[in-house]
Amino acid sequence: MKIAAFIGSANKNGNTAKTVKQILAGAASQGASSEIFYLCDYLIKPCTGCRYCEKKNVCKITDDDVPILHKAIMESDAFILGTPTYYGDVTGQFKQFVDRCYPFCKPEKHEGQKMTFGSILPKRKPGILVAISGSHGPEVFASHIKVAGHCFNDINVEHWRNILVPYTTWTPVSPEHPIMEDAFQTGVELVKTFGKNSDQ
Repeated sequence: MKIAAFIGSANKNGNTAKTVKQILAGAASQGASSEIFYLCDYLIKPCTGCRYCEKKNVCKITDDDVPILHKAIMESDAFILGTPTYYGDVTGQFKQFVDRCYPFCKPEKHEGQKMTFGSILPKRKPGILVAISGSHGPEVFASHIKVAGHCFNDINVEHWRNILVPYTTWTPVSPEHPIMEDAFQTGVELVKTFGKNSDQ
């Protein structure tokens, strides 16, 4: 199993990254491979809303790094989306990435104004959301779950599990933090549950 993790934080040793890495460590203990994509390392231009991708299933913007991220999506067997909380919501870089996953979406209009949104990707794969908050409680994560859910839908991913960590201003993620055991076991369970259905 190959896992792609997309992290919307510029801090590569912060609470979000530590939690994601712990999931990947659990997965690695079961033989999975992984790659982390720190979104701030990539040029991700904003979606222009041109709707070109609805007809061509490819983004009209070709002069940034999004094709690298799209390639990872197509070649991976499972996904982790990770974001801290900035001003009560996902980070701007994370949202930019989500917006640019829309070329994988398959919108279909039905009678009246009703729309359904599927994916052009044929194989259903598992995904995990890691969301971290500094001073907010668990209630802040409703928006994170919603945004990640749209992204998972577009890339044909089962939103399998959430790892949500509030109040890290007072209790930063460390080796002793209770979430670390949960994160490691989540990685183990991910491979045990879905690894046999992957291409590797």
